[in-house]
Amino acid sequence: MKRLPALLMGIMISLVTGLAVSATADPVLHNRMAAHPSPYLAMHGADPVYWQEWNRETLDLARKLNRPLLVSIGYFSCHWCHVMQRESYRDPLLAKMLNEHFIPVKVDRELAPALDAHLIEFVQLTRGNAGWPLNVFLTPEGEPIVGMTYMPREQFYKVLDNLRLRWEDDPDQLRKMARRGMTEWQKIRQGEPGKKPDMSSAAHAMRVQTEQIRDELAGGFGQQIKFPMVSQLQALLWMHEQLHDNSQDDFIRLTLDRMANQGMHDELGGGFFRYVTDPAWQTPHYEKMLYDNARLAALYLQAARQFRSDRYRQIGLGTLDFMLREMWRKGGYFIASFSAVDAQGREGYYYLWDDATLEKLLTAEQLQAVRAAWFDAQDTESEYGRLPRWQAAPAAVARRLGWSEQRLEQVLAAAREKLRMARAGRSLLPDDKGLAAWNGLALSALAAGYAATGGERYGEQAGQLAAYLANSLWDGKTLSRARDGGQVMAPGTLEDYALVAQGLWDWSRRQPAGKDYQPLVGRLLHSAWRRYFKNGRWVQSDTPLIPMLGGSVALDDSSLPSATATIARLSTLHNGLKKDVEIQKLLDMHLDEVRTYQLDSVFWYASYVALLEPVQLPE
Repeated sequence: MKRLPALLMGIMISLVTGLAVSATADPVLHNRMAAHPSPYLAMHGADPVYWQEWNRETLDLARKLNRPLLVSIGYFSCHWCHVMQRESYRDPLLAKMLNEHFIPVKVDRELAPALDAHLIEFVQLTRGNAGWPLNVFLTPEGEPIVGMTYMPREQFYKVLDNLRLRWEDDPDQLRKMARRGMTEWQKIRQGEPGKKPDMSSAAHAMRVQTEQIRDELAGGFGQQIKFPMVSQLQALLWMHEQLHDNSQDDFIRLTLDRMANQGMHDELGGGFFRYVTDPAWQTPHYEKMLYDNARLAALYLQAARQFRSDRYRQIGLGTLDFMLREMWRKGGYFIASFSAVDAQGREGYYYLWDDATLEKLLTAEQLQAVRAAWFDAQDTESEYGRLPRWQAAPAAVARRLGWSEQRLEQVLAAAREKLRMARAGRSLLPDDKGLAAWNGLALSALAAGYAATGGERYGEQAGQLAAYLANSLWDGKTLSRARDGGQVMAPGTLEDYALVAQGLWDWSRRQPAGKDYQPLVGRLLHSAWRRYFKNGRWVQSDTPLIPMLGGSVALDDSSLPSATATIARLSTLHNGLKKDVEIQKLLDMHLDEVRTYQLDSVFWYASYVALLEPVQLPE
C-alpha cells in the first residue's frame, strides 16, 4: 500500500514524542458509556475518562471548546483493547490529561464500520500497519492528525502531552498539516488507472498471486500471523468447480486440514477462533467472531461438496451446530462474538487444560486417548494449560495406541463431552449485539447447511433469522445495523445492505416453500446502488459526520466478503435488477472500472474473480 509523503509522515510521527505539563479549565463533562446497549461501550462506563459518543453533538462540542478529539475504536472481544483499558483508560492521571485537554470519544467498531475503515486506512498509510485498539486524534473539524494502535501507558501519556503542547502552541499549524494530509490521501486514493498485467484472465492473476504468497508447507497465506482468508479460498474453489482448475487443490486441502486440526479450531466445542499468532496454526487469539464461523461453515461445506469429503462436511456442520448452541438467541438472531478473555481477564482460560484437571475429570482410558490425540507431551504449557489439537491423523493415533479407529472415536467422544461440561462452568463473555451484516452471513451459512443435509436440519432457525432480518432490522425503507429493543443502535451501512441481501437470496433459493424474500432482496440492492454508489465510486456511509474521501472503485475482501462484489454479483442474478436498465448501466460502469484499476491486485479482490471471468455465475 502507498503511504503519505515522507515529510508529512515525519511531522505526524514527531507528535508521539515529548513530555511536559500544564492545565486548562475543565468543562462540565461526564462519562456517557455506562448505560450504552453496546457491551464494548458499556464496559468503559466505569473508566475515569469522560468518554463521549460519536455524534454531531460531540463534534459541535469539540469545535466550541477548540479541542482535538481522541477517537478510540475497539470491540468487545479484542484482547489488546482490554489491556489498553486496564493500563491507560483506568489510570486517573492519564484520564485527567484526556478530560482537560481533549474530547475523548469511544467507538464500537462493529457499530461504525465506515468510520473505522476510514481511520484504519489513515493509520495504515501513516504508520505502515493498523489494528485495534485504534486511537486517532482529529482536529475539531474532523480531519485526522495522528493515529496509533496499542501503546503502553507511559508511551501513550507522552503522546497525549506532546500533542497537547503542540495544540496549545499552534493549533492552526496542526490543522494545516491535517488538511494537507487529507489532500495527499485523496491523491493516493484516486491514483492512476493501473496497467493491466500481462495475464490472460482474472483467474490466471489469482493463481499467480496466490502462488507468490502461499505457505507451501503449512498452508494459508504469509509466514507469520495467519487468518482464514475465506474469500481467497472460495475463489480458488470456484476456479476448481467452474474452470476445472485443479492446480490449487493440494494447497486448498492442506489449508483446510491445518485450520481444522490445529489451533484455529475448537476441538471440544466446535467453531473457529479469529486467527493464529504463528505460521504453523498452533496458537490462536481466542476470540470467536460470528462472521468467521459463518463464513468458515459455508467454506467447509463448499469444499465437502467439491472434494466429496465427509471430514469437511463434519467440520462445516459442526461449526453451524456450535453457532446455534452458543451464539443463537431467542429473538431469532446470532450474537456478535465471544471475548478472548474471561470475567477475570484471563486470555484463553476457557479453552485451556492443565494435566491436574485432565487427571481429575477423565478415566485412565480417556486420559490415555486425549494425551495421544490432542496433547503433545513436548508442548510448553501456558499459565492456564494447553489447547486440545490433533497431534496426528486419527488413524495414526489409533495405530500408536494399538486401538481401532472406532474405539478411539468412542473414547474421545466420551472425553470430549466430559470436558465440554466442565468448561461450561467457566465464564465466557459475549457481545450480544445482533448485527445485520454478520447475521446475513449466518443466514447464508444456514442455507448451505440446510442444502447439505437435504433439508433435514437448520431450516427452522434459517426461517426465524430471515424473519428477524426482514421484520426487525428492515422498516420498509431503511435497514438498521443493530437494534436494542425498539431503539436503533446504529443505521445500516453498505456491508449491511449487501450481506443481508445475500443471506435472504441464499435462503430464498434453498427453501422449497415459505416466504419469498426476492422482492426485499431487490429493494435492498436498489437502495445500495442509490445510497452508496456516487459518481462511479462506492462510499461506505452516505451520511458521514466528518470529511471523508471520495469513495473507492471497489471494496476489497477483508474478514467480510467484498460488499461491492456482493452487490454486483446479485445484480447480475436478480430478475428484477437484470431488467432494470439504469442499474445495469451502473453495473457495467462499475465492472469496467474494476477491470481497469483492480486486476493487478486481484488476490485482495478475490470476490471479483467470478465477475471478471466469461463464465456464467452459479446461482
